[in-house]
Amino acid sequence: MSKTSIKDIKRVIVDIEKLNLDLGRLGRRATPDIIGFYGELLTWKELKSHFGWQGYNINLGKGQSRADITMEKNRKILNIEIKTSRLKDEGSGNWYGAALNIKPCKIKEHANRTLNHPKRGLLKGDFCYFDFLIFVKIHEDFQKHDFYIFPSDYLWRNQKKLQNNHARFSSSTHRIILSEKKIALSMCKKDLQMIKQMEKYKNKWNLIKTGDF
Repeated sequence: MSKTSIKDIKRVIVDIEKLNLDLGRLGRRATPDIIGFYGELLTWKELKSHFGWQGYNINLGKGQSRADITMEKNRKILNIEIKTSRLKDEGSGNWYGAALNIKPCKIKEHANRTLNHPKRGLLKGDFCYFDFLIFVKIHEDFQKHDFYIFPSDYLWRNQKKLQNNHARFSSSTHRIILSEKKIALSMCKKDLQMIKQMEKYKNKWNLIKTGDF
């Protein structure tokens, strides 16, 4: 397998930023799948900067069966889920939001973990498929990006508060929601409380503990 080059990653990042600029001139925006991949590339670059010098291999995932990004050293792997969002109008105010879903777990002891989803019924699964969730907040001009680093136990502790109840995105089991202070007042009390709590995870790369590798 060929090694991912920081030069290649940076080149694609620049290409996506140029594409977004060109689309803007036509009154269009880059599609969600492009934005999602853009967020993965930005995160890869940050992880490479913070951990690459320590000997960790930072790998982009390939296909549905792999994590978005893996960090590997001494045959041990950390799986990292990436969620990316631009500011969007969701009917009751503007915010940054991304869908998150539980997935079936291969650990036998977790086979009975379920969620009663209002639209999809009883679902089996949990958040064991990743070790860290990184939410990438893309500012409109693409010149600024904020990263929120959540250990998987954050999702475990707050899963009830993060359960999705937004009618427009009713298929997902959970949602991560962030906002700008100037527009946060348009949100409900529950969302405001979660946003305030999440701010302490902003750019906290030190939360990715690698000492046990």
